[in-house]
Amino acid sequence: MRPDSAEQHDPTVAIAPVVRRTPARLRLGIGARLALGLAAVAAVIMIGHGLATENTRRAVEALHSMQVEHEPQARRAEAVMEKLANYDRTVIEYLQADHPAAFESITAAGDALDLAVNHYFNDDPPPPITADAVQLRIELAHHIAQGSKLASLAAKRAEWFARRRVLLDGLQRRIASAGGTGVALANEQVLLRRSLAELASAIDAIRASFGAPEKLDQGDKEFRAALARHDAELARSPGHAWLDLVREDFNESVQLHRAIAAFDAMNVPARRSFVEAGSTLSAAAQSHLQEPARSGLLKAAARAAAAAELAEQTLTRTGVAVLAVLLLVSLLLSLSITVPVRRLTAATRQLTAGNRAARARGGGSAEIAELAESFNAMADQIARAEAELRAHQTELERHVAERTQQLHHLAHHDPLTQLPNRRQLATRLAAALTRATANEQRVALLFVDLDNFKSINDTLGHNFGDRVLQAITERLRLATGSRALLARLGGDEFTVLMEDVKSCEEVEERAAALVATLQQPLLVDGRILSTSASIGASLYPDHATDADALLRAADVALFRAKELGRNRFAFYRPALYDAAAQRFRLEQSLRRAVEAGDLMLMYQAQVALHTRETIGVEALLRWRKPDGRIATATEFIHIAEKTGLIHELTGWVLRTATEDVARWRQQGWHHACVGINVSPMQFLESAFVEQVSAALEAAALPASALELELTETVFQTGAPTIEALRRLRELGVAIALDDFGSGYSSLTSLEQLPITRVKLDRTLIESLDTNPRSAAIARSIITLCHGLGLEVMAEGVERPEQLAVLTQYGPIGVQGYLLAQAVPADQVVSEAQEAAARARKMLAALDMQPRIMRA
Repeated sequence: MRPDSAEQHDPTVAIAPVVRRTPARLRLGIGARLALGLAAVAAVIMIGHGLATENTRRAVEALHSMQVEHEPQARRAEAVMEKLANYDRTVIEYLQADHPAAFESITAAGDALDLAVNHYFNDDPPPPITADAVQLRIELAHHIAQGSKLASLAAKRAEWFARRRVLLDGLQRRIASAGGTGVALANEQVLLRRSLAELASAIDAIRASFGAPEKLDQGDKEFRAALARHDAELARSPGHAWLDLVREDFNESVQLHRAIAAFDAMNVPARRSFVEAGSTLSAAAQSHLQEPARSGLLKAAARAAAAAELAEQTLTRTGVAVLAVLLLVSLLLSLSITVPVRRLTAATRQLTAGNRAARARGGGSAEIAELAESFNAMADQIARAEAELRAHQTELERHVAERTQQLHHLAHHDPLTQLPNRRQLATRLAAALTRATANEQRVALLFVDLDNFKSINDTLGHNFGDRVLQAITERLRLATGSRALLARLGGDEFTVLMEDVKSCEEVEERAAALVATLQQPLLVDGRILSTSASIGASLYPDHATDADALLRAADVALFRAKELGRNRFAFYRPALYDAAAQRFRLEQSLRRAVEAGDLMLMYQAQVALHTRETIGVEALLRWRKPDGRIATATEFIHIAEKTGLIHELTGWVLRTATEDVARWRQQGWHHACVGINVSPMQFLESAFVEQVSAALEAAALPASALELELTETVFQTGAPTIEALRRLRELGVAIALDDFGSGYSSLTSLEQLPITRVKLDRTLIESLDTNPRSAAIARSIITLCHGLGLEVMAEGVERPEQLAVLTQYGPIGVQGYLLAQAVPADQVVSEAQEAAARARKMLAALDMQPRIMRA
């Protein structure tokens, strides 16, 4: 089409016609109109804000009422029910025990219940008092009195039981002293009177039948019959006085037996009545105390919810109003703009249709005119750029396709190993389970985790660790083959998905092959590495029926393989999941204990036999459980190591122990020092040496006041640990090798570790005085340590005989309950002095024995 023909058919590109000017009038610009619209929106927002604020205030007031008035009542009601249950449990346990514990536990539980009841009825805000609630309070007091009465009777039964045993023991001794065990003759024969023998046999039968009431009556009858049969003989010898004493003691023991039997017959129904009364009171407490409190709490919550809902509705209406105003402003602005823009629209359509000669006519406001000029300039540029765009379009489409493929690959594969990642594994696993369900097949899932891979990263760097992962990936690819899917979940964790598994034995064989494959030496960048892996496996549908449960089961089995010593395979069992749940609960409790300050340190004194003085103490970590029980470190330290809490625990122990040592020195024990057990995991923390130095500096202690105790498992953390130990020795901190002699102790540790002391394990000391082989082993180890210039400490010394043997082995320190108990920090100074005094006394007694024997 020629340009002139386009101009004849398109009035927009023709010469602009002459426009008659009209008198100018005041017009609002686009900016002014927009400002008016925004002002209207702001006004609506302010109104809505005021209404929402008022409704929110009401909701807050309702919440405040719920927190101040109703929640305390609900808590006090729950406390009453909890203390009632605890009181009933304490009384029943007391009644069921053969040897009841201290009666104070019953009193304490009753006082706690009474205190909870008083708090409920007397604390602010006061609860609504009803006749049922008052009656319940009276019945609770009666219940407490009834429980105390039952417990008192149980204590009386224990006294009867003990008195009867004393009487029977006295009868046995009196019969034996009269010749019940026979009289030895010169020809090594024993002369035994039949009457006394029968009495001795009968009394032995009675004493042996304790705990079997049906036999006690028979024993009493036999003893009484024996007395009757030999009455005349026994009256002559040993005599009437002896016979009267025997009858008197025996009759008293029979009366006690009948009293105990009567109490036992009464105890069962009384205990049942007490339990039924406790259940009735629990139901009444729930009905008259807890339910009203909960009802008030629910009503307050309902008021708060209603106010919040009204506030939400206000905000919704405000939003709708704002939207309506915005729509109105937008409509007015669009109408004021669309008319001038229509002239540009016609030119735009022609330009879009391909008429590159189309141009827009100027006119309207300055903004529109400027827009028309810009449009015409754009049309000129479009014509020139169109050819270039076509050339670039093809290239761009090719790059987009390649990039899309790359992104899809990255989204479903691990970038380091190019294995399927977690997302693709989830997809493939779901598909595999669907196929297995349809075809009634089994699917196996294996979790492969490299053992101690973190030490490779820490010692050789993460780049080297990445190359190790790539090499291991190739090994796993060859080992799994094309029948299984190999995926990487992240870090040093891999997953193997096996379909159409025939049996558990097949899974075990494949897992064993993977473990053996990863045990082979690995050559990376000229370095030969020894690697190993732990594998956990789960089976569908044997262990789980969905993907998430199957993954969890494999993970639990992997954890079990790690627990068994790594470098092995473990199959999932339901008991493993229970154990994992128990570990999780213990971990959470330990975290709460750390935050709540429920941990404490106890100290046990260490005495040097050659100087007979206390040379230091060992810090023993303890956990005060909510039930009052004190847990030792062996019950929870493994959880702390696996969860990372060990770093926080070690820091706390360092600070607390050094502060205690500084305080002991101020109290007069000028050479006080402390030994602290350190986990091998602690040495993987780069700032551990600085942490020790800072603790000593904060307590103003010399480094010689601190000894760090570690076991041979420290070798598992590699070279960084050895370097950290050497730095600690340079500071002057003593290093002790703990538990030496247990398991497979290696002499390599004595050579490679920069230690100053060896602590012999209690298992070696246990049989020191009874087993010559143990004594020879201990003597050899002590001699070797002395030859290497190392001090020796024997742990677990609990018998004087062990102490006597150890005194023969030269300079040595001892630690154990024979000389010192573990005590709190405020008792350490006095306990250290008493431990030294005990040692001097026992050693002096041992020194006197040879003299006495010579005399």
